[in-house]
Amino acid sequence: MNVNKEDLIWSGRYLDHEGLRYFDYSASGFCFVMKGRRAETVILSDPEAWNEANKAVLGIFITEGSNTSIAAIPEEPTSRVTLTERENHIVLFDSPVEKTVTVRVMKFSECAFGYAGLKSLEIDGELEPAATSVPEALEGPGQKAETLKLEFIGDSITCGYGIEGLWEKDTFTTQQERPDKAYAFLTAKALGADLQLCSWSGIGLISNYVDPETIMLPDTHWLMQANWPYTDKSLSLRLGLEPEVWDASRYQPDIVVIHLGTNDISWVRGMEERRLEYVAQLRHLIEAVHRRSPRAKICCCLGIMGEALNASVKEAVELFKKDFPAVTAKAVLFSQQLEADGIGADWHPSPVTHKKAAELLSAALRSF
Repeated sequence: MNVNKEDLIWSGRYLDHEGLRYFDYSASGFCFVMKGRRAETVILSDPEAWNEANKAVLGIFITEGSNTSIAAIPEEPTSRVTLTERENHIVLFDSPVEKTVTVRVMKFSECAFGYAGLKSLEIDGELEPAATSVPEALEGPGQKAETLKLEFIGDSITCGYGIEGLWEKDTFTTQQERPDKAYAFLTAKALGADLQLCSWSGIGLISNYVDPETIMLPDTHWLMQANWPYTDKSLSLRLGLEPEVWDASRYQPDIVVIHLGTNDISWVRGMEERRLEYVAQLRHLIEAVHRRSPRAKICCCLGIMGEALNASVKEAVELFKKDFPAVTAKAVLFSQQLEADGIGADWHPSPVTHKKAAELLSAALRSF
């Protein structure tokens, strides 16, 4: 049975082009419930554009039953696949006996590197209805529990960069990226929420990461303000297309979390005029988020890899609230990671640090 892509359950942003559906952002992908023996897919990628350290990586999760909630995803994938070919033929599920299973394909690597595009999916069996379980929906008095929708706008921390690597031992590879072990995904999992990530390693609001010791100019070639409004700007440019503006009606978040500033710290360097520019740009982004998702609550976070701009995040939120007093917005500030909790590749947070951040953030969002 050839499965139509429209019959799948999709997570994250995706871009349709020439019959393919590309899913590139961290933790994006698709899932389905089937009763049968086998499922096989063909996923396209661009391995020739990347060295071995930067090819696209997928996680495959197979669970018995029909629960497609994010809360039902296990901690470890059933298998992991690196997309080393232009056309990757992948057996997702293979069983000698008929079973009812939920199959989930998740992009582990971020969209800054190799892409992934669904070409086809065939199953030996039938699609089954999905059953979702929402264990901890945020609900008010008299409200029916519904699946919460979260959107995260962030950098490498949100991507799950370096989680499976070790500081002073490993340098970054896409094999180490685990968005499902990062604070954003863990927060959504704790709340039984859907999520969408728009995240890119090294990205900032006034400057991407620059070496404070050797670089005397900001890196402004790919800031989040020029990336977030589009479905998948990087992929569109690679395909020779004009970037498609993201259609907000396709996913209407209840809460948008902005986690940006870690890379800006490398340029601000304690200089007040640069700090004020960061505050202004964050405040502008908060307003842009509000105008695109007027019913959403907004939460701004920072601090895991440096607290130098934590107070500035709070300042930007307060400036926004002065102009938009009816909008629910707040800052949730993290403490800098501890070596005792482990440090990942390139001094990025470990699974322990991400869990701590997720506990703090999920508690804050419950009380939003």
